[in-house]
Amino acid sequence: MAQMLDSARHLILPKLRVMANVTALPGARNTSSAPSPGMARLLLLGLKEARPAVLVAFQLRYTSGIVLAVSASAGTTDKPVIQAGLGAFSWFCAILYTYLRNGLEDLHEDRVNGSTRPLASGQLSRRAALTMAYGALAAALVAAAAAGPAPLILCAVLLFLGHAYSAPPFAWKNRTSAAMGVVLASGLLTYCAGPAALGVPVYAPGLLVMSAGMSLWMALVGAVAKDLSDIAGDAAAGRRTWAVTLGERRTRLLVAAGALAVGAGFTGAALRWAPGLLPTAVVMLVGGAVLAAVALADGAAASRRAGRRPYRVFMVTQHLAHLSLLAQAAV
Repeated sequence: MAQMLDSARHLILPKLRVMANVTALPGARNTSSAPSPGMARLLLLGLKEARPAVLVAFQLRYTSGIVLAVSASAGTTDKPVIQAGLGAFSWFCAILYTYLRNGLEDLHEDRVNGSTRPLASGQLSRRAALTMAYGALAAALVAAAAAGPAPLILCAVLLFLGHAYSAPPFAWKNRTSAAMGVVLASGLLTYCAGPAALGVPVYAPGLLVMSAGMSLWMALVGAVAKDLSDIAGDAAAGRRTWAVTLGERRTRLLVAAGALAVGAGFTGAALRWAPGLLPTAVVMLVGGAVLAAVALADGAAASRRAGRRPYRVFMVTQHLAHLSLLAQAAV
């Protein structure tokens, strides 16, 4: 018996040593002990899902509203600057909630469209995204309340619009006309939010022209162009966007017409009521012409990446327009 045990020990132990060495090899996965993503990585994935370019765009709009309103009121305000900072943070959190909610509601169609965003690719779990979304919702309301009654009301309206855009029973994303209304309203609210936090009037000519022109840019151009790359998934989900019902070619014509109209209209309004906005208007006019050319260049996109080009030009144009305004104010 002792000899048999000794023989078994010599046979089994080498195999165990080999198995231990295999699991220790670089790249080998041990699913039982695989660590879950850390908090920092989860936050980065959440921010990526919420589209950093969009988060930056809303902060640029918020800041531009403050600059135009304060400059028109000769810099007079009885509120501390921290109010504007709290308002900006609440707006950031509200947009973060909006786009995390959108990603959760769009998961099926995003996968059909081949999206590589964290939720669609499986890098970010639904549970983690939902937890992050509700945290952003709570933080938005708390920060807005600290900024004052007016910022709280505006933030609450923005949160409702952001939720209703994606989630049932509203799901306004399903029709382009409804989506355009949400986008237009969210733009106007954003330009008003900063001045409201500082108690500065929002009826300055420059602010009115900027908020109207850029919000129309969002509604007539961005809200339509964003659907060009998502036709397959939107159709599979039963949406009735213009890209689905009218087809890609006609939708591209509408995007081009909208870009040219807003660029020309913004420039005309600046010449008439706000000459100080002419540098910004020139950026919009050039950007509108470039976007129209890009939208009309392809009758049908060969890939999802190609279908995103008009939307990318839309986003770059509005970033440059706001940066030109802020650079002019800083001089």
